[in-house]
Amino acid sequence: MNLPFITTLLILAGLAVLLGAMFLLTWRFRSRSASLLQDDPNLPDDFGPRLTSQRLRYVRWAFALLVLVALAFHFYWGLFSTGPLSENEAFASLKNRRDQRNRRELESTLRGWIYDRRHDAAHALAKYRYLDGKVLRDYPLGPAAAHIIGYGTLLRGDVLLERAVVAPLESASQKSWWDQLNDFSSEDKLPPVGKDLVLTIDAELQREAAGLLKDRRGAVVMLNPQTGALLALVSMPSFDPYSIGDNDKWRDLQNDVRRKPLLNRALDEYYLPGSTLKTITAAAALENRQDSLSFTCRGEGWTPPGSARPIRDDEGESHGAITLLDAYTHSCNQFFAQLGVEVGRQQMGEAAARFGLQVFDNAADSIGTGQMRGLWNSDNKILSDVLAPLNSTFVAGTKITRYDLALESIGQGYVQLTPLQMALVAGAAANAQGNVMKPVIEMGRQPQVLHQAMSPQTAAKLRTLMASVVQRGTAAGAFGGMLRGRVNAGGKTGTAQRAVPQVDPQTGKYVTYVDRAGKTRIRMQEKPRIDSWFIGFAPLENPQIAWAVVVEEGGYGAKIAAPIAGQLVLKANSLGLLNPPPPPAPSPTPTVQSSQLPATQRRQPKK
Repeated sequence: MNLPFITTLLILAGLAVLLGAMFLLTWRFRSRSASLLQDDPNLPDDFGPRLTSQRLRYVRWAFALLVLVALAFHFYWGLFSTGPLSENEAFASLKNRRDQRNRRELESTLRGWIYDRRHDAAHALAKYRYLDGKVLRDYPLGPAAAHIIGYGTLLRGDVLLERAVVAPLESASQKSWWDQLNDFSSEDKLPPVGKDLVLTIDAELQREAAGLLKDRRGAVVMLNPQTGALLALVSMPSFDPYSIGDNDKWRDLQNDVRRKPLLNRALDEYYLPGSTLKTITAAAALENRQDSLSFTCRGEGWTPPGSARPIRDDEGESHGAITLLDAYTHSCNQFFAQLGVEVGRQQMGEAAARFGLQVFDNAADSIGTGQMRGLWNSDNKILSDVLAPLNSTFVAGTKITRYDLALESIGQGYVQLTPLQMALVAGAAANAQGNVMKPVIEMGRQPQVLHQAMSPQTAAKLRTLMASVVQRGTAAGAFGGMLRGRVNAGGKTGTAQRAVPQVDPQTGKYVTYVDRAGKTRIRMQEKPRIDSWFIGFAPLENPQIAWAVVVEEGGYGAKIAAPIAGQLVLKANSLGLLNPPPPPAPSPTPTVQSSQLPATQRRQPKK
């Protein structure tokens, strides 16, 4: 038996007891009052107690009749209408599915829906579904969008965009108790429900990016460089939002230090950008009119002044005397190390700041600087806060050596960026004005500029450099061949070496040791991890999409990251995302009659 039926039975029993007690008391009082009145036959007919007794008799019978009607109604409702004896299937269906009282109770304090850019239920990223009279939060993309949508549970709290669609708390009423008692309209008020969100995310592109990363560790960020609209943000490995409420699965997710499925690698993980940072170095040289410099690259490498450690390219690689175009096309480390030192630490720091990086005087201050608040183009503070990425940093103080500056100029050393920041760097090169646009995830917002990274002329030259990488440089193989004849694009590969902790394959935990001072430390792997990077934009003629792809332990950027980006560009093309929006229709010009113009402006007939 269900709870409403049990409640109805209890009400029936209580009414039955009350009705029986009323009849019994009425009968006993009637007999007693009659005998009392008969003891004194001299009492007049208009005697007060006699009249009161007669009038109360009618009131008691009327009240007993009302109770009997209420008893019969509850008896019918409990047994024949909604109870086990009910044969009215239509009524039962109406009660369970369409009864707005039940529906409101189920939907009370719900979150809003989260849609992709199409704003239809078929492409919803977070919604509700009804199952056996229960309301369940549904995540159609599952792990593919978990690091954007997040999850909302009573046990774990609200994470990411699920926090932005929580139903608002009802404020304390300012009405008096009398006004509240007589406020009959309160029964018709809907329960609080969170505001829906329509995102710029494309659900199909998001799903494709997650599928291409598969079980690899890495991230993909794709956006529109002209508006800043975020089209896809994927972090892998991911997690299933449905499993968050399971304590055993939650414990496994937290203890998986090797895969780190709860980590949002697109926003909350630092990477050495490798050769992709040569884009900032090239922009700094172009802005300072040092793009005509030529440097010699030798097999033994180049040693910065004041240092005994050379900076080399791949084993045995030597480009000889080389200029900016060829050095960027073939990603020559020695050239850009020398170029960064020639540009100077101050100019390099200023260029990094214009692209959105936080610049520090020394390396110690750049560690643990927190999140970049206020980055997103949004009036929703909750949304802006939950998506705030870590600060990307660059060190350009007077205490760093030329060797340190040379390493930073090629994306190594004291520089750390998030994938979102690298997508913004690519977006600045693709932007017609050389602007870094504020990223936006809510549809319908007007674009906002974060910084002007470079002049429009420098941005055009930078796009030429990036196009050369795809046409005849390090990305001409898999990426260039995949897009050739379909889409023209520009890009920059990157390969970054990073020291990482050693993980015990048996326990899944970090391997530790005790140093000479008696402190427990984490042992690092003997060989550094090599991450694969590729940033770029498409189409070349009028860029509508920019991206950053990073794959941990992926090796060369052209080997793993570039093919993933190529597949995503083709997917974006099939979705129509590479087509620029139509220009706004010109406002109609009002027609002015010649007779309405001043005599000096009227058209004179030709003679």
